[in-house]
This record gives sequence, C-alpha cells and structure tokens, in this order.
Amino acid sequence: MTVTQSTRPYERLLRLHPSSRLVPGGGQLTLWSRHGRACVGERDLPMVAVLQALATREVTPTELETLALAAAGGDDEIAVLARLHWLLDRIGSALEQQLGPAGDASWLRVTPLTSDLRFTPAPYTGEAAVGLSRLALLRRREGHLVVESGLAPFRVSLLHEQTVALVGALATPSTVPALAERLDLDEAAVRHLVGFLAAAQLTDAVDPAADQWDLHELYFHSRSRCGRTDDSFGATFPFVGVRPPLPAVKPAPAGPEVVLPRPDFDTLRASDPPLVLVQEARRSVRGFGVEPMTLAQLGEFLYRVGRVRSVYGPDHDNRMPYEGVDRPYPTGGASGDLEIYLTAHRVAGLPRAAYHYDAGAHRLVRVCDDPTLIEGLLAGAAQATGGTPTPDALITFTSRFGRMTWKYDAMGYAATLKHVGVAYQTAYLVATAMGLAPCGLGSGDAHLSARVFGLDWQVESSVGEFMLGSLPRWADGTDPHQGRTNWRGVNDPDWAHRAAGLISAARHDRAAREPS
Repeated sequence: MTVTQSTRPYERLLRLHPSSRLVPGGGQLTLWSRHGRACVGERDLPMVAVLQALATREVTPTELETLALAAAGGDDEIAVLARLHWLLDRIGSALEQQLGPAGDASWLRVTPLTSDLRFTPAPYTGEAAVGLSRLALLRRREGHLVVESGLAPFRVSLLHEQTVALVGALATPSTVPALAERLDLDEAAVRHLVGFLAAAQLTDAVDPAADQWDLHELYFHSRSRCGRTDDSFGATFPFVGVRPPLPAVKPAPAGPEVVLPRPDFDTLRASDPPLVLVQEARRSVRGFGVEPMTLAQLGEFLYRVGRVRSVYGPDHDNRMPYEGVDRPYPTGGASGDLEIYLTAHRVAGLPRAAYHYDAGAHRLVRVCDDPTLIEGLLAGAAQATGGTPTPDALITFTSRFGRMTWKYDAMGYAATLKHVGVAYQTAYLVATAMGLAPCGLGSGDAHLSARVFGLDWQVESSVGEFMLGSLPRWADGTDPHQGRTNWRGVNDPDWAHRAAGLISAARHDRAAREPS
C-alpha cells in the first residue's frame, strides 16, 4: 500500500459496531446496540436502507446520502437528508469510523466507548507541535494494536503499519511537516491521521484537569466501572465450564500451628460498648503501649474480624454456581476472596514470625520465621506511617484473585479493593471496642509479602495492610482530634471525645472489678 501520493483523496467510512443487530417487527426496524436502541418505521425506506447498509459493509457519508435519496424515490431531498443526519447522530454511539485512502485499505478505526459523545473528526490544521497524550497506552486487541486512555471516550485501532509508525513518532511532539518527512507520508495524510487522533482525545491537547491522574489510575478507574468501556462487564462468569471456582475457604498451608483463643458471645454482649461510642471514638493510633498485645486479644480480634461464619451454595437457581462464604464483613457475591496473614512482632505468647490465619479453624499456621524478611515487612509498615514505632502485629490482607475473576469481568479487582475497605472499617471498630491501637495503611510491599507468605504474586497478593497493638496510655480516652493543627470542629465534634472517655472509663471499671 502506498500512501505518499499527495493528490490522493482520503475518505471516512462508517459501519455499525459488530455487536449491534437489526431486528424487524411491529412495523419498525430496531437497532439494538451496547448503548440502547433506535427505531425507524419499516415504511421509511431511506432510513431502512441506510441501516441495512451500515450493518453489512463500510460506507462513506456521501454513499449514505446517495443511497437514502435513491430509496426515497423522488421525495423531498432536504427532508430525506435531514432525517439521515438525525439518524446518524441518534446512532452515533453504535457507529465505528475508519479513515484511509479512497479505494484502499483503512489506516485506523475509531470505536466510541460512551453513549453520549459523538466522534467528529477534521484534518489537523495547526502549525504547533503535536504529541501523543501522556495518558495514552498501546496494547494488542483482536489482532491489532489499539491506542486508548482512561481519559479518551474513544478507542483507536491501528490497521496499518504506517499508522503504528505515526503513533510511535508522536511520542515526541512534532510538527506535521516534520512527521510527514520522517514517515515518508504526504502532509495531507498526516493531517487527516492526526485529526482523527485529536478528535479521539488521544493527543496532548487534553483536559487540563487530567494532570491530577497517573496513567494506570485513570485507566483502571475508567475500565472498572460502566459508562466508558465497551468490554464485557460484571457477573458474566467467564470461566464457568472452563475451570472450577477456587474453594470458598482457602486450604491452610502446611506448618506449625497455633490454636487461637475464642471469645465468648455473651461476655462480649455484656461488655462491648455500644456502636455509637465505638464509631465516634474510632481513630488511627500510631503508637503502642508499654505492655504487648496478648494472644487472647489477637484471637478475639481475628475471630471478630475475619473468621468464616458459614459456607453455602451452590445455588444454580439464583445464578450462584459456586460456594459462597460468610464473614463478619460483606464481599461481592459472597466471594470471600480476602485472606489474612499476621506478622507478629510483639505478641505475648506468640513467637515472632509470619502466619496465615486459617479462618475456618480459627488458628494460625506459621509460614515464615526468617528474621530478615520479617523485619522487612515490619519496617515497611512503620515507614508507611511516617516512621512510627513497629506495631505489635501487622495484619496483611491478600486477595485470591481467582475468586473474583471466575465470576466478574472488568470489575473484579475494583470490588476487591472495596472489600479491603469494609475489612479495614470492621477492624477499626473491633479494635476500638477492644481497647487496642489500630491503624490502616495506604500501601505495602506486594513483592516482599509474596516472598514472606510463600505466594504466587499473580494468584494471590497483598491488597491491604493494618497495624495493630496494645493501646498506649496517651491515647486512652483522649480527644481523637488532640494535636491536630488548625483543627476546626463541625457537627458535634465533642461526640468523639465523649465517646472515647466513656469507653475508657468502662474498660477501667471492668478491670478494677476483675479478680487480680
């Protein structure tokens, strides 16, 4: 294919997205697409002819006008063309557009990803240097390279090697004449191609607000929610019949075990502070008491936060072809994908080591006692909070990703992070009720934790970390807002102070009444 002839015309071709379908019936022809439906009357022969053409081949806008006028049989041309342009706008989200030299193979194809934005390309007429958006990425899809970003509401498929070369050249902003000379293309071709990329919002002339995003975060956000993706999404069960689901409860690894003490329900019911106190007194405590946390406290914490309460299913009548698991916090589809690993530093009655929490048997199984690796995890936790003291214990939440991806397309990892959030909140509330020092962390070392816990990083990996320890005297019953610079209370800020004081007083009263 030669594209260096400056006298060659370039044409835009339209076609319906392959997932669209035309359904006749009820006196109308209905177009069903990813973003809804559009109908024309069966007697509206021009529009019926247009839809049928778009469903079977690539057509230029001029050809569509000619086809509609021919099918109109002499009707008012202005009215026919007006209806045509109305229809093309109405079905714009279902249309793919291609660009290439007239009568030759296309260079690229643009696919809309949203229902409300229309692709309106024009040759690039600017003289300033233009480059690829820093948020753009290049990947393989359906036999072609595609350019897309979390910001762009369109995806561009590169159908020819010279288009791939153009995108590569745009890694360095360049003027159109420089690009044409470098790629041995005429300027008109480059202006058409750059115009398509610019209209697809894939050049560096993007929304100024985009500078707040990193590439991977914006792309993940846009592709893990509906509205800006055309990929399969939701509970599609992509691996049903391909492989069985992972077990609802992870089998415990081999290793020395520590049976954990179990709390008593009636004792907790009588002694636990009310939810309103726990919720108001909840705070992150970045420090720990003189005395270490005990094994009994750790056992109660893990039992109340992460134990398996029940396993149920499968229930094929309710689209649940797998076993669900019930824990103290909710998970999507009862997936129960999170696992808990404990790195013990200073827990009375428990050797310093890393353990897997067997949530079904309520026990710890030692998985690592290498002091160098243990120290690395604990030091990372302290660093994540600005260099605070080493916690008595580091709780690491991992996800068995296959529990999510077996059922969910596109949203599985996003749901996992939501699970971490509710697990954090559960851990905060339980620790506050127990009089422990909790602190959720914003990051952790996924590579190191996989080494410590003996995990395949792609199969199961850390997704959240939580520090836990005995409560220091300075944090017992104090105002949770104490020490915050320029603190300004809004909406009953005294509740937190009052709640913390009431919880502390009740705890000390119980301790005074217990036999020594």
